[in-house]
This record gives sequence, structure tokens and C-alpha cells, in this order.
Amino acid sequence: MTGMSLRWVAFVLAAALIAAACSEAAPDDEGAPTTQAGSATSVTDSGGTDAGGTDSDGTGSVGTSDDTGTATSDAAAVDDGSIVFDFAGQEWYMGTIPANAVAADPDAEPIRLGMLNIENVDGFSFPELRGAAEAAATFVNTELGGVDGHPIEIVPCFTSLSPEQSQTCAQQMVQEGVVANVGGMDIMSQGAVPVLEQNGLPTLGGIPAQFPEQQSEVHFFFSGGTAGAMAAMLAHADIQGATSAMIANADLPSFNAAAQDFAGPVAESLGIDVEYVTFPLTGADMLPVLTAAVDADVDALIVNAADTACVPIMELSDQLELRAQIYLVGACAKQEILDEAGAAAEGIIFSGEGPPDPDDLEGKIYDAAVEMYATGPAEAAGTVAFRGFMNLYAVLVELGADNISPESITEFMRSTVDRPSFWGHAYTCDGNRVPGLPALCAPEQSLFTTTGVPGEDIVFLPEDFADTGGWIETDDLYAAAFS
Repeated sequence: MTGMSLRWVAFVLAAALIAAACSEAAPDDEGAPTTQAGSATSVTDSGGTDAGGTDSDGTGSVGTSDDTGTATSDAAAVDDGSIVFDFAGQEWYMGTIPANAVAADPDAEPIRLGMLNIENVDGFSFPELRGAAEAAATFVNTELGGVDGHPIEIVPCFTSLSPEQSQTCAQQMVQEGVVANVGGMDIMSQGAVPVLEQNGLPTLGGIPAQFPEQQSEVHFFFSGGTAGAMAAMLAHADIQGATSAMIANADLPSFNAAAQDFAGPVAESLGIDVEYVTFPLTGADMLPVLTAAVDADVDALIVNAADTACVPIMELSDQLELRAQIYLVGACAKQEILDEAGAAAEGIIFSGEGPPDPDDLEGKIYDAAVEMYATGPAEAAGTVAFRGFMNLYAVLVELGADNISPESITEFMRSTVDRPSFWGHAYTCDGNRVPGLPALCAPEQSLFTTTGVPGEDIVFLPEDFADTGGWIETDDLYAAAFS
């Protein structure tokens, strides 16, 4: 098994509400820069209100290192305290990291991106998504030259637990003239999706919370959502010899459907009998869920819950001496949650979407960029937004500043086949990865566990899926289930 420091970040969903939540284990910060390079501001505050082309081969594959903004790799490296300098010449998802940092032209017309994200709502606030996207934008503008010298500007709008507010934010993005949205988390996305679809405004990345966005033709997620996470957990349970499982989730139509209509067929194809349990969206008491699992004597318990539900699940499993292997989404693997749970977290298996490699280069770049450029919370769920921004940035670079539009971005994304992703599995956005959920471009998952001792290593589980490099190919699981 491979391990790494517990200085890592979780991919969070919603408090006690489960859509898709996975965790990226961040590398230790050896080699991360500590000096501050010149920072280019990249955020528009006016949108953050509560009110409110393809390659010649048609695959959307990444070009050469010269395509990395306006930065180039043919100059001698100069130690300017930048992240680029620390990783110069190494290969990443966009080719070769250039030798020197190059800033975007502050006088050039900015390329504006929107972002819908739920914030300022008790129990359902995820400012780290926006914070990570903003840190990524500042990194790109300060060190990678923006897009052909043009800086990237993020226009945020805060959603709530109201579909009407999500609709208002989507309308604001149309009025602001943004060319695309960086995905955040919009729990009531059913309000926004019709507006975005009617105006052909694409969204790249983010946390897929509801079916309307996962079924949308203008959304492109580098994620498997809840469907991907549960399929991966069932695959692991099958390898461990499980023949029975219980799936528990918040009692909402999309979450019930994800469990019964998607995870259920996967379980059946693997020969696992499943029972289903639901709990309230807010204020959930996990004791009935754990008691039901004990009474049913199942081999595996999959609980789609996050935030305040995580520690009680871990502690109750100990107190009730639950026999079943527990699987939780990566939202429950946040540092503060594991610290609070202590030994009760030992043996819990979490889903993730980062590479099952503690030495992954792009994980180190994320870590360094957040340390240098974040002005607020940017970890935890921020891993998802950072990945989404960087993947969108690569698309903008390849299109070129003069060819960027909502239409060209959408066309490009639909053409992608096995396109490299920042700190994630390669993605294909042909709409066929998971039947019925065309917006899921990279449903592959990784799994990891922890010793339950704060400060000690977390452990990936690649040996269980050695033939696929540690990734669980959930699209294959769904293909078999629906064949």
C-alpha cells in the first residue's frame, strides 16, 4: 500500500445531503514555493451577490507546451519565486511546464467566466470552491500568461436552497456575457439549468448535485457524481467478498434515483443484494441508519452523507460494533472530521477522484497554488473547482483568445476523447460514459482509507485495481449493469 501525509483535501458535497463527494489526497508540500510572486487580480465581486473548435484529429487532445498561455519553455529558468520555476520542465496535463513565469497583460480585455456556488447558507456554504477557482485564476494570470496575454476574470453569484435564486444567478451570467461557467456547487440546479441550456452557456467542472445538471447538454463534469462513487464502492465490496449491502442517502428524488436506479443495477450485476434506507436532508439522526445495518447484518454499508453526519456515523459504528465495511464519500475525509473522529475513522473507506498516487505532480501544483494565491478557504471541496478551472483554462488556450465563445467551448468539449485532465482521470465528453447521465465525462474513481490516528498516513487502495492503475472504471460497471 502507498501512504502519504494527512495534509490533504477532501472533495465535499453538501452537509448531510449527498450528491457526489470525493477526496483528493494532497501531496506533502516538499518543494512548494514560499515566496510571493507578483499577483494578478482575477475576481469580479459584483457578481457574488445573494440576490440576485477542435483539433485536426477531432479529439480535443492537448497540444504542445507552447500552448500553455503565453509562457514558453525555451528560455533559461530564472528563480523568481514562482510555482512555474519550481516545476519547470516537468510534464503535466498541458505538455511541458515552462521555464519562467509570465504574467498576463493587465491592460488586455479579460476573458470572463461565471461561477454559481452556494454560499452564506447555514450548513450548506462552500466558499472554498470559489476560493480555489480564484486561486487558480490568479496562478494562471500571474505565471502562465493568461490566454494569449488576456487575463481571466471570474464573476461569481451565490446560490441558496432556492431554485429561484439559482435561476437568478444563471440569468445574471447571461447578462454579464461570460463565455462559460466554472463549476461550483448549486444544490438547486434545476432552477439554473434551463436558463443555461436556452442560452447555450456551458459549465465545466464542479460538484454534480442533482440530476438536471448531470443530464444537461451544456454541463461537463470531471466527476462520476454519486453514481460513480457508489459503483466504485460496490466494486470494492465485491472484491472483498460481500454478498449484501445497504445504501443510505438523503430522502430526495435525485438521490433516491441514484441509489436505486443506478447503484442498484450495478449491485445486481455483481451479485450483491441491496437494501435501501433514507434519512432527512437536514438534521439527520444517523442512529436509525446504523441500527438498520446492524439488524440486517449486511456485509457493506454505503452512506451518502457528509459534513455533520460523518463523525456520528464513524462513532456509532464503533459503539454498535457494526460488522459491515463502511464506505463514505470523500467529504467525510476532511482533516477536521478525521481529527474529531480519531480512532473511529480507522478502516473507513472513502471515494475520491484524484489519482491514486501520493506523488502526483499536479497535486503538488494545486497545493502550492493554494498556499501562494488563495485569499480565503480553498481546500476541501476546492480541489474540484481548481481542477475544473484548470481544465477549462486548457480548453481556452487551445481555442485561442480570438476563437473563444460559448459555442466553441461547447463544441470542443463534446469532441473530447481521453483528454488529459488536471489532477484527475482523462475525460471523454461524448455523453455516453454513464447511461442516462451524459454530463459525467470522467466517472472513474479511486478509493482510500486511513489509520484513524491523526497525523499518520492515509492509504490508497490501488492493489485492488492494479490492472487499471488503481482507478475503478465505473463506466464499465454501468455498461455491464445496463447491458
